Amino acid sequence: MEATKERAARCNRATPARTSGSSPAHGSRTKSIAHRRRRAKTRIRQAAVLLTAAAVAAGIVMVISSVATEKPAVSDAAAEQPTAIVTTPAESAQTPDQAEPTVRFYLSTSERDTVERVVMAEAGGESFEGQMLVAQCILNAAEKEGVQPSEAVVIYSYTSSRPDPTQSVKDAVAAVFDRGEVAIDAPVMYFYNPALVTSDWHESQIFVAEVGGHRFFAERSPNK
Repeated sequence: MEATKERAARCNRATPARTSGSSPAHGSRTKSIAHRRRRAKTRIRQAAVLLTAAAVAAGIVMVISSVATEKPAVSDAAAEQPTAIVTTPAESAQTPDQAEPTVRFYLSTSERDTVERVVMAEAGGESFEGQMLVAQCILNAAEKEGVQPSEAVVIYSYTSSRPDPTQSVKDAVAAVFDRGEVAIDAPVMYFYNPALVTSDWHESQIFVAEVGGHRFFAERSPNK
């Protein structure tokens, strides 16, 4: 019995008992467990902080990567597009369809007015083709004689009447003199209206066509 009490006393001296409200005794098992719990909580908090920081860093990296990926895509697309080079072909390289139409016979304002009025007087009531043919006769006469149309109509005894021209007559004169168009390919030079007069001289020339009320002729060579 005495031996048992002695061992208990030695045990109490070696390991001080924990009193209520006090910290675990130094070296006790309870203190060791509390210490491990505190370290575990500290590690959990550190791990949580590290995970949060890693998530934030990963988000930043993703944003930077998406921006960096989009910008080169735009740059590459722009780089792949060929540079547009606009050139204007020289006049000599233009095709005939692109070239401006050549004026066959230049008419001053006064000359144009004279031709339009003469065509109106001679063929104002005719079709557009008949008006063009009279304009052709005036043009061919001017070119043959080497004079202006106002002189040619005097030489070839056109009517002296000068009525105001219609738009159709103006268009017919422009087609013949400005654009070089023809109603008939033959070089018509003379015409007359058989309903008003008879003319053996006209009939002695080369007959080309009868349009409306006029008969048109090309000039016959004196040798024929």
